[in-house]
Amino acid sequence: MKLELYDELNPIVQGNRLKRLYVHAFRELMQRENLSRNELLVLLFLASNPKFNTAKDIVELRGLTKSHVCKSVDELSRRGLLEGTPDPHDRRRMQLFPTPAAQGIITEGLAIQRRFFEMLYEGVTEEENETLKRVFEKIWRNARSAMQDDR
Repeated sequence: MKLELYDELNPIVQGNRLKRLYVHAFRELMQRENLSRNELLVLLFLASNPKFNTAKDIVELRGLTKSHVCKSVDELSRRGLLEGTPDPHDRRRMQLFPTPAAQGIITEGLAIQRRFFEMLYEGVTEEENETLKRVFEKIWRNARSAMQDDR
């Protein structure tokens, strides 16, 4: 069975639409708190992943660019929403932590995030979800392999 190009690209197109919808869900919070998309993503990442608390972790695991993360960390620190402490194992690295002043933003952001994913997965059975995970794991494994082949 031959797929048309759009059929092959459709998961990517839909993924981009979901990404825009995800960011749109936070629009009111970002406007009210005067936060950029990346600033909010940094705060939510750090709150959800306390073991991964360096700029490098955010770049690698969240997929944001290094320049966007650095700019966001600088602005959040300037506003008192984020603080950094030297890593006890490597003094060149800074561990990043949201401050108590960021807690209200984080709480609201995590609630928006939870509602977003509940809406997305409405009507999806556990079996369908497991199938989806397995398919995406295969696709990601193929993509990683292709990236390594290009080196």
